[in-house]
Amino acid sequence: MYRFCYTFELLPGTIEIYEKEHEQIWPGVVDAMRAAGIRDYSLFRRGHTVIAWGECERPLVEAFAELDADPANRRWSTHIRRLMHDPLDENGELLFAPEVWRMP
Repeated sequence: MYRFCYTFELLPGTIEIYEKEHEQIWPGVVDAMRAAGIRDYSLFRRGHTVIAWGECERPLVEAFAELDADPANRRWSTHIRRLMHDPLDENGELLFAPEVWRMP
């Protein structure tokens, strides 16, 4: 199992909208995540910082490439990213946070 974590910042004034949007995820998005091998995914928020954490059955590069190619996920990502500062690095990849420690 591959674990992942990444963070991003919401734009000022978008917290309520961001949380409202997540009350009902668009059709096909969760199915696309499961098809890509993502088995657990959670979002946590502290102020304007959102922490995304999950587990995946495949290497992250493969899973997220498949997810990015899915039309439903692409539409959702385009829509929801209007509420945040750019969450991608100079190569267009999510800014993953490396795991430092895990309780044995």
